[in-house]
Amino acid sequence: MKKVLITGVAGMIGSHLLDSLLGTGYKVTGIDNLKVGRMPNIKHNLDNINFKFVKCDILDPKKLERAAGDIDTIVHLAASKKIDEKGDAFNTLRINAEGTRNVLEIARKRRAKVILASTSDVYGVSRDLPFKEDGNLVIGPPTAKRWAYAASKIYAEQLAFAYFKEFNVPVVVLRYFGSFSPRASFSWSGGHVPLFIDAILNDKEVLIHGDGKQTRSMAYVDDVVRGTVLAMESPKAAGEIFNIGNDEEMSVADTAYLIHKIAATGKRLKIKFIPHKRIFGTYEEITRRVPDLRKAKAVLGYRPGVKITDGIRLTIEERRRSLLKAR
Repeated sequence: MKKVLITGVAGMIGSHLLDSLLGTGYKVTGIDNLKVGRMPNIKHNLDNINFKFVKCDILDPKKLERAAGDIDTIVHLAASKKIDEKGDAFNTLRINAEGTRNVLEIARKRRAKVILASTSDVYGVSRDLPFKEDGNLVIGPPTAKRWAYAASKIYAEQLAFAYFKEFNVPVVVLRYFGSFSPRASFSWSGGHVPLFIDAILNDKEVLIHGDGKQTRSMAYVDDVVRGTVLAMESPKAAGEIFNIGNDEEMSVADTAYLIHKIAATGKRLKIKFIPHKRIFGTYEEITRRVPDLRKAKAVLGYRPGVKITDGIRLTIEERRRSLLKAR
């Protein structure tokens, strides 16, 4: 039985990955400090004899090593994510850098494979579209706090490849593009799709940063999980970077219109546009974000299978059920 450690197991991707691995014969240890991840995401697996949950912070190397036990693979999802000008850049940098090193040290000692979750944010303001794994990474000025997340993930990637080349740790870097599911954090850190769904179902204003013309490629979580498992199981993946997500491209504003149409609340759509500088200061907005998936298809056999309309419909249905239960 293959033994896997998932960091950030109670988050959206982590909890869905847990479901998938337990359903296909893996033994899983999951850790989470529960600052963003939620126990309801994993509670249905707590009685599974092949799952052990440990509340643990990736910045605590001793506890992390004890929790890891005897594992074959680590899927490192835990991270501090995007921030605005009021956010904490120091902890974003510290968590994503030191936490990744702690994970890689455990992998080095156990000769375990590491799947490192990176992000499409690392491509920054590159104009080379669609984004290719071997393309240049072009980020903006360090005076904008928002770049701390991308910079920390670029460092984490470099650290992973240093462990691969110098310590023979088999690492795979997955650059996740935007994803969503009913377990997403319905806050800014969860991305615009769940935020918009929540606002529309509750007849609130949909808040859009900038003019809404910026485009994103959003994937339903099932596709992200499938790509992650393929990377775990592929002997050809070690030492490589792969874009994982959906290559459907849609503007942020059009996404709001689509969600409103699918939700069919009978209420009018209320959109409020917020000047970008008010939220992010000097951070330059990424106007288009779309992945080139050819490498993932060729090496991993990866193909996204859920259309954005179907993913939105599934998320709306489940969110409605959750809201009804809460009343």
